[in-house]
Amino acid sequence: MPPRHSSATAPATPLRTIVLACAMLSSPAWAQQVSDTAETASIDQVTVVGSRVRNRTVFDSTVPIDRFGAREVSNALSTGDVGAALQNLSPSINFPRIESSGASDSVRGIQLRGLAPDQVLVLINGKRRHTSAVLDTESSFSGTVPVDINAIPPGAIDHIEILRDGAGAQYGSDAVAGVINIVLKKARTGGAASVSYGANHTKFDPTDQTLTDGQSTIVNADYGVPLGDAGYFRFGAETRRRSPTERAGPSDAGWTSSNFTPADQALDGKVVFKSGDSRQHNNYAFYNALLPLENGLDAYSFATVNDRKSDGSAYFRYPGDPSNVPALYPNGYRPVTHGDKRDVSVVAGLRGTSASWSWDLSARHGGDRFDYGVSQSVNASLGAASPTRFHLASFDFRQNALNLDATRAIEIGLPAPLSLAVGAEWMRETYQSSAGDPASYAAGSMTGAPPGAQAGPGLRPSDTYDGSRQIRSVYLDAETDLTQRLLVGAAARYSDYSDFGSASTGKVSARYKVSDDFLLRGSLSNSFRAPALVQTGFRFATLNFNADGTALQTSALLPASDSLARRFGAQDLKPEKSTNLSLGLAWKPARATSLTVDAYLIRIRDRITRSSDLQSDAVTAYLAQQGRSDIDSVAYLANLLDTRTKGLDVVLNHDLGFAGGKLNLNAALNLNKTSLDKVRQSSSALSAIDPELTLLTQTSLFRIRNASPNSKLILGADWQAASWGVQARATRFGELKDFSYDSEAPLIDGIAAQRFGAVWSLDLEGQLKLSKQLTLSVGGNNILDRYPQRVRQTNNATYGGALPYNFINPIGVNGAYFYAKLGYTF
Repeated sequence: MPPRHSSATAPATPLRTIVLACAMLSSPAWAQQVSDTAETASIDQVTVVGSRVRNRTVFDSTVPIDRFGAREVSNALSTGDVGAALQNLSPSINFPRIESSGASDSVRGIQLRGLAPDQVLVLINGKRRHTSAVLDTESSFSGTVPVDINAIPPGAIDHIEILRDGAGAQYGSDAVAGVINIVLKKARTGGAASVSYGANHTKFDPTDQTLTDGQSTIVNADYGVPLGDAGYFRFGAETRRRSPTERAGPSDAGWTSSNFTPADQALDGKVVFKSGDSRQHNNYAFYNALLPLENGLDAYSFATVNDRKSDGSAYFRYPGDPSNVPALYPNGYRPVTHGDKRDVSVVAGLRGTSASWSWDLSARHGGDRFDYGVSQSVNASLGAASPTRFHLASFDFRQNALNLDATRAIEIGLPAPLSLAVGAEWMRETYQSSAGDPASYAAGSMTGAPPGAQAGPGLRPSDTYDGSRQIRSVYLDAETDLTQRLLVGAAARYSDYSDFGSASTGKVSARYKVSDDFLLRGSLSNSFRAPALVQTGFRFATLNFNADGTALQTSALLPASDSLARRFGAQDLKPEKSTNLSLGLAWKPARATSLTVDAYLIRIRDRITRSSDLQSDAVTAYLAQQGRSDIDSVAYLANLLDTRTKGLDVVLNHDLGFAGGKLNLNAALNLNKTSLDKVRQSSSALSAIDPELTLLTQTSLFRIRNASPNSKLILGADWQAASWGVQARATRFGELKDFSYDSEAPLIDGIAAQRFGAVWSLDLEGQLKLSKQLTLSVGGNNILDRYPQRVRQTNNATYGGALPYNFINPIGVNGAYFYAKLGYTF
C-alpha cells in the first residue's frame, strides 16, 4: 500500500481533464447562464508586454500573454511569497523549494516553461529588474543567477502579465523563455491595510507526528495621494515574519556518522538534520508616482526596497566527526546559516510627445547585497579556541541604466498605421565580493581536522572579485495590419557588451483573424543571453554529497577565469544563443468564453551550467600538489550544453452569472519536455589529471532533462457576490523523475532513478464582507495535506533516513497551510 500522502494512483490525466472541462464549459446548459452583465473574459484585457502598441489586448496579440488581475494576485499571495503566487497562477511557472541549502534558503528562482531561472526576464512597470548578487549553487539549475522575485513587495502589486514567448529582440538579454511584468498599484486616492496569520498543520508520516509550524504573520498598508488633476503618489510598507518548518526524518546514526562513537550511537533514530523552509523576516517598502507637468509632460518614479534576514540549515555534524570539537559541542551540532539581504530598485523618468513621437526617457538603479554568515559552527582546525559564529562572505551587485524609447504611428497606405518603436539603452553593472572573517577560512594547527568554518569555509581575501562592464543596445520594433485580417510584427536589437562582444537578435510574429472571434498566431525569434557578471566572478566552497551520496565533501565552485579551474579545463564563458518558435490559436466561442492553445519549441546553444564536482583519488592527489588540501573537489561554470525544450500551453476561461453573483471558471495546462542535443564532456586539461573524469555526470544530465514536472494543470473557480466570495484552485503537478543515490534503484535511461507520481494540491479561500470597508478572508493551501511521493526508503536514497522527500517537486514538503486575513479599505 502506498504511503498516505503518495499520489501513485493519481486521478485522470491532464489531457482528459482539460477535454472534460472544455466540453462542460462550452455546453449550452452553462452558456445560457451567462449574464448580460458578466465581465468579458480576461483574454480581452489590455497589456503592457508583448507589443509596444498601447491598446493591444491579450486576445489580439501575436504571442501568448497571461494577465492576472488584482483579485487573482491577492488570493495567490496567501503565504506572502511572490514566487509561490506565480506558481499558483500559471501552469508554465514552477517555484521549487530547496532543502538544507545555505544561500538558497534565502534566494530562490522561478522557472518558466521548464527553463533555468535566469532565462526569464522580469520587469517592473515595464522596466528591467536587476538580478540577485548570489549565484544558485544548490538547485537543479546550479550556476544560474536569478532575479530575486521575492524581493518585490507583495502588497505593491496591482496585476501581473506573463509573456510566454522568446522576446530578446524586444527586451534584451535573459528573455529566452519569456517575460514577467509586475505592475505596481497606482490608485490616486484611498488606502488599504491588512493583517494575516497562517501556519502549516500537517500529518508527517516519516516521524508519525502531527506538526504545526511555519507560522507566518503579515502586516501591510498602502495609501494614495493625488498629484494635480491626473497624477498620483501611491506608497506602502509591509512586514512578514515566518517561522521555520522541519520535515527531516529520523537518522540512522550508524550510516550517517563517520566514526559511530558511543556519543554518535546515542543519537541513532533521532531527528538531527533539517529539511524544510527557513526562518525569515522581511521588511518591504514601495512607492509609485506620476506628476503631470506643463506642455503635456509627465514625470514619474517608482521604487521598491526589501530587507530580508533568513536562517537556513547545514548538515548535522555528529559528536565523533572530525569536523567537531567535543569541548564545544559534546552532542554534535548543526550549523545555522544566516543570509542578510538588502535589495533596492529606483526608477525615474520623463515622458511626453514631440513631433508625433511619444517618448520616454528614464534612469534606473538596482542594487542587491547579500551578507552570508553561520552560527553554531566551528573551525575544527583551531580547536577549542575557535569562534562559533563567522561572517563567511559578502556579495554586492549593482546595475545602473539610461533608457530612451520612442513610438509613433505612420500612415503608409495600409488598413492600419505602421506602429514604429525605436530605443536605446546604456547600462553599467558592477559586482564585488568581499572576504569573510579570518577565522572562517583559517587552517589551524589541529591535525586531521578540516580547516575553515563548517558550512563554509569563508571567502579568502585572495579569492575576492571586483568587476564591472558596460552594455549598449539599440532596437527597432514595427507592427501593422497588412490586411483587415493579417497583423504582422518585426523587431531587431543590437547589443554590445564590453566583456563579451556584440550580438544581433530579431523576431517576426503574425496573427491572422479567421473571424473576429477566432485567430491563428505565431512567432519566430532568436535571443542572446550574456553570462551574468556574477557568473564570471562568483566563487564559494560548500559541503555537499559526493558522487555516490555516501558521504559529504567540500566542493569548491570556481570562476572560469581562476587559475586552478583553468588547470581542470575551464575556458572563458560564451553567451547563450537561442531560437524560439511558437504557433497557436485563440478562440472566443461566446462573449465570456475564451480558449488559447500554443505550442512552442526552444533551442538553446552553449547553455551555461555548473560542471559536476570533479573528484577522484587522482584529483585528491593533484589538489594536494597544488596546496589545496582544504577542498575535495573542483567545479566551474562552462558552456556545456545544447538543449531543446518543447511544449504546449492551453488556457480556458469562462465567466457567467451564478447564485446572485459572478463566477469565473478557468483551466490552464502546460506540457513540457527538455532533451539534450549536445553535451561537451571533456577537455585535454581534465584528461591529463584523470582520464576517467567527465565534466557532467550522467546523474547531472538526468536531472537537467527531468528537473520539472512533465505537465502541470490548474483548475480554478472564483465566485463573487455582494457580501461573499469563494475561490478554489486545484493544481496537478505531473510526474517527475530524479536520479537516486540508491544504486539498487530501477534504471531509467541507464541511470539509477525514481519516478515520482503526479500529485494534486487543493487551495480554498472564502471572504466575508463584514462591512463596505472590512473583509475577513479564511483559507488554506494544499488543504488535503498532500506530499510528494516518498523517496525509496533506503539509507542511500534518504541519506540515512534524514531526507525522506525529494526536494525538486514544486508542491514542496510542508503539507497543508491555513490562514486568516483581515483587510480594511479607506
